[in-house]
Amino acid sequence: MPSTTPDLLDTLLAMTRSRERVEVDALLLTALAVRTAAIRVRLWRVKGEAGQPRHWVLCGEHHQGQDRAAPVEHLGDAARIPVPWHALPDLVRCADARAVVARPQADASGWHTGLPLLLDTDIEGLIEFDSVQPLDAPALEAAERLLQGHRNVLGLLDYSERDTLTRLLNRKRFDTAFMQATVAEARRIYGVPDEASDPQDRRAVPVVRRHWLGVVDIDHFKLVNDRFGHIVGDEVLSMVARIMTSVFRFDDQLYRFGGEEFVVLLTARDEAGARKAFERFRLAIEGCAFPAIGRVTVSIGFSDVRPGDTPQACFDRADKAVYHGKTHGRNQIHSHEVLVEQGLIEDTSHCGDIELF
Repeated sequence: MPSTTPDLLDTLLAMTRSRERVEVDALLLTALAVRTAAIRVRLWRVKGEAGQPRHWVLCGEHHQGQDRAAPVEHLGDAARIPVPWHALPDLVRCADARAVVARPQADASGWHTGLPLLLDTDIEGLIEFDSVQPLDAPALEAAERLLQGHRNVLGLLDYSERDTLTRLLNRKRFDTAFMQATVAEARRIYGVPDEASDPQDRRAVPVVRRHWLGVVDIDHFKLVNDRFGHIVGDEVLSMVARIMTSVFRFDDQLYRFGGEEFVVLLTARDEAGARKAFERFRLAIEGCAFPAIGRVTVSIGFSDVRPGDTPQACFDRADKAVYHGKTHGRNQIHSHEVLVEQGLIEDTSHCGDIELF
């Protein structure tokens, strides 16, 4: 996005051309900053189900003087950590009011304005502005128009890329995201710098995060359908998806691949970190009371994503780990690499295979 003031229509057209949600968010924040002359603009989304403990997650921000908004993956590890709901009272006031809330900043250096993002009657996020002067009516009107275009674009992406039952991403979205992960792994291993990193920022400490793919399979799901019917089975799938959304980080990518099979594409420092994330989810499922059937468990297998990997090769490695767990008691988590090291399974995958889903 050029630093000169973009036309509103140009911004909306740029959003519709993108198939990347972080790109659409960045375009929105950049345009909002220019239109409102704000010192800083942040996009927050709400994590957690209504009626349950909720958190704020930072999805991107734009500072005055930047040509381009920064998505959260370029803001450092601290920005990835969800913030407890009541830890940000200004955001809570705006969310509770379901309306624009503006107030002078505590040090009288400017103004703070919150603009809620509503889905029906529920709050799904918020735009936070810091500005020297209060945002006037034309600036707020332009912001509302940009937000409407932003909602429409994300709605179109959701329609084409999400599973209709669970609202998780579908296979159509997976291949692109996976190939981006293999590129990131090549950069990590071969020392290629991140194009978005600022070489002048000496405070920035690079954090090495690896990509991991997990396959989640609901144990004995066929028996659920056979005994209780497909309506109850669909409710189990929906609940598992909701728990996934609440347990994993907002930037972890969650997919339903059909039937009782789910896929998670996430980042973690190491194998132990990935295992911890999957274990947190396994325990959440085990501890949940499912209507009509009571207890449900899942078996999970995961593998690292490697440079030159294909979706099929990585999926097959994780799937072998799932199979090992399902044939050794279920309700377990296994790493493909650890099973290979222990001699319990053989690694027959070949990076560079051409076969895709």
